[in-house]
Amino acid sequence: MLTIDNILLPSGLYIVSTPIGNLKDITVRALSVLKNCDLIACEDTRVTRKLLSSYEIKSKNLVSLHEHSPQQKLIFLIDKIKKEKSIALVSDAGTPIISDPGIQLVILAINNNIKITPIPGPSAITASLVGSGLAHDNFFFVGFLPNKKKKRINTLNKYKKIDSLLIFYENAKRIKETINDMFSIFGNRKCVIARELTKYYETFYRGDFKKFKNIKENLKGEITIIISSCENKKNKEKSDIEEDEVKKIISFTKKKLSTKNLSELLSIIYKKPKKFFYTKLIKTIR
Repeated sequence: MLTIDNILLPSGLYIVSTPIGNLKDITVRALSVLKNCDLIACEDTRVTRKLLSSYEIKSKNLVSLHEHSPQQKLIFLIDKIKKEKSIALVSDAGTPIISDPGIQLVILAINNNIKITPIPGPSAITASLVGSGLAHDNFFFVGFLPNKKKKRINTLNKYKKIDSLLIFYENAKRIKETINDMFSIFGNRKCVIARELTKYYETFYRGDFKKFKNIKENLKGEITIIISSCENKKNKEKSDIEEDEVKKIISFTKKKLSTKNLSELLSIIYKKPKKFFYTKLIKTIR
């Protein structure tokens, strides 16, 4: 059985993933680092103390580190590591730095030739992705959208033609407005809304934007939105050549069109290069 031993942790910066809801999701390795490090840099000391208390990890030196932390605090932490101290970086939930503060500390550590050790673990991105039911050969993580409508619309437009799943984080209070903005920009794509992941009220809402246009604004908890890929992929699939269809077109036109003109016609219909039909289809079918 794995236990949380007292070990001498080498100096450096440890990026420690913590639970996104269910406290049982933390890894033994993460607990070992939190127990044995010299100092913990955390987004909210109250949240981190609750986690430590749950695993009977005695009071540690906690330093708050958030998006408004001054440069002096970053330098203070780097100096600690230079003095052979080990520091664990945690956020309130999940994997640090992903839509959370901390990247400036990591960059500063790298610039000072300090060893960075990631301690992998929970992430709302992967949890929502595998539970969505949407095919995901690839995906694009956007994170939080801007609060103001105009900036949000401009941001969504940037991702309109990306041919992969899109994953967003959103505040429950803005969910309805955001869904309607997405519908106006992306059209009626498939959509999955996941909330309270790993918690008692974990829920996956599956459907499309039309279904969610009138979604309740009083949803509670952290929310992840996953939307299907753009129509480019679907159009590509539709434009794939159906041999029977091509044969029908050829049967109607073979006495009227040359190979060159027929390849041009098929190119227009299926939105593929003329050369494709000339070399791969026209020769073989004729």
